[in-house]
Amino acid sequence: MENLGESSVRRSRGRPLGSKNKPKDNPPSLTQTTNKVVLVVPHGVNIIQWVEGFAQHEGVSLAILNGSGSISEVALKHEGSQFPSQEFKEQLNLVSFSGAYILSPSGGGSSTTQFFNASLVRDDCSVVSGSALHMVALGRVLLSVFIFSYPKVYKTIA
Repeated sequence: MENLGESSVRRSRGRPLGSKNKPKDNPPSLTQTTNKVVLVVPHGVNIIQWVEGFAQHEGVSLAILNGSGSISEVALKHEGSQFPSQEFKEQLNLVSFSGAYILSPSGGGSSTTQFFNASLVRDDCSVVSGSALHMVALGRVLLSVFIFSYPKVYKTIA
């Protein structure tokens, strides 16, 4: 009977000496190029212009997931509607705010895509909503924002 435990040749276990974890050659992933942040828009500021200025200054594209706060003035338009935009100059509470500001993939800020949608509650509890053309903060407005640096453009084939 052989004794298998007594062997003059020992096998090494694990990695060879001097080997290291090598970084993988992966393109930038969403987790590397994106940030979920809360932006605080100061009182008395046009929120739409402020968001555009922030994105241009930082050189990023962004998606607004939601917003909350009080608004003193807003102009809303219903896309595809023949009616002119509606302007409200009163205290309104921001219920929902979403949109995007996407810089041109070529850079330089020459071409951007932007849209902003808002739903607001008036003092009489009625709701107004539409595409926001401008919106002035009555107090501090908080925006939940997803910031990304490298937008990919996908074209659909019809």
